[in-house]
Amino acid sequence: MNLKPVALISLCITLPCLADERPNFVIFVADDMAWEDCGAYGHPTIRTPNIDRLAKQGMRFDRAYLTCSSCSPSRCSMLTGRYPHSTGAGELHLPLPANQTLFTKPLQQAGYWTAAVGKWHLGEAVADQIDYRKPSRPETMGDAWVRALKDRPRDKPFFLWAAHSDPHRGYKKGAVDPPHTVEDVIVPPFLPDTPEVREDLALYYDEVSRFDQHIGVVLEELDAQQVAENTFVLVISDNGRPFPYCKTGVHVPGVRTPFIIRWPQGIHRSGSVCKQVVSTIEIAPTILDLAGLEPLESFQGRSFAKMLSGIGMLGRRYAIAEHNWHDYRAFERAVHNSRFCYLRNWLPDTPATPPADAVNSPTYKVMKELHAAEKLSLAQQLCFDVPRPTEFLYDVGSDPDCTKNLAADPSYESTLVEFRDVLEQWQLATDDEFPGEDALTPDGFDRNTGKKLIKAAHPSFD
Repeated sequence: MNLKPVALISLCITLPCLADERPNFVIFVADDMAWEDCGAYGHPTIRTPNIDRLAKQGMRFDRAYLTCSSCSPSRCSMLTGRYPHSTGAGELHLPLPANQTLFTKPLQQAGYWTAAVGKWHLGEAVADQIDYRKPSRPETMGDAWVRALKDRPRDKPFFLWAAHSDPHRGYKKGAVDPPHTVEDVIVPPFLPDTPEVREDLALYYDEVSRFDQHIGVVLEELDAQQVAENTFVLVISDNGRPFPYCKTGVHVPGVRTPFIIRWPQGIHRSGSVCKQVVSTIEIAPTILDLAGLEPLESFQGRSFAKMLSGIGMLGRRYAIAEHNWHDYRAFERAVHNSRFCYLRNWLPDTPATPPADAVNSPTYKVMKELHAAEKLSLAQQLCFDVPRPTEFLYDVGSDPDCTKNLAADPSYESTLVEFRDVLEQWQLATDDEFPGEDALTPDGFDRNTGKKLIKAAHPSFD
């Protein structure tokens, strides 16, 4: 059947697709990659030719947000189409309960072959909802992804969850050749520009490039198998970069994600850019939609498939993100739209300590020294400040790094009221409520040293 791209996607949305028309799906998931840290989003020095090529051949989303900035809750949320607190696995390392349904299950039932290769992080209770599951070391991840594609049954459409462990810490030299240099590094304003920070970021850049290289070998395999034209490829991250004021935050540096889709038979125009707000809560319903399947009743998002076809559909007005326990006690919620980021903090007497891997980093070590010497700028000491406001408002257009809190500015009062109401309505709709400080999981690590504390009733302490 010779269908134009728009016609094909319309058919997939409105009618059950025939087996030879249904798209394949590959989702590449980075582990701790910031949204702007690739050439496709304008970074001038990080080498990501494969991600950049996907953007030129597909669609780049410039306002895509995660539901949280914490590895396992973020991944559980994407695969169930539910907000982290609704999955029963809203904190780091909590296993996804058996009563939660991954969107791979209806794909399986519809005849898809499903695979998850690389970092799993969902627990074992839902493992039977994937046909093929293999781990891999980061150095050989690309080969493991290609092996899965070679091993797949050729008479079925397929879904591959290609979950890397790059660019997660800890870093070692030699991830790519040649390595990035300290001169390649662009230091964000919330980090001090010191040799230690530049060296740390350069190693992070190397692992972003290795992730990109491994994407490249999969793209070559898709071409070799002659299935690239009808394979939906998505590149995303699970949370922000593993540096202070990024990972675990629900502001832009924590939850804005790279979001690039290539699907030659379904994208209406190569190199297109979507400026509308999308959330990773919408990945699950979109994939089932494109596969010709009905959404699950458990989904808390809606399909954005029509955006790909260019036949219309406004994106969501707001994206919501949450921060629960990730090494440290926390309860924060954020609302994002195309211009503003609103953050509500329920623990004003608790600092915004980065996760333990970042606390143990060379970057945080030098930041602690500079903070003690009172040599950090206001933006660079935000993760040390106590007390903190209960509300934050950032104008992302002029302040994309979220360093200037406008919540106390009376000229933004109407915006504050709007975002408070959006958050309140979302909490009511999803049964989200602050349980009180005594009910929160306590700190699992020392906030100054990053060392693990006494054993507690949490999987992270096992």
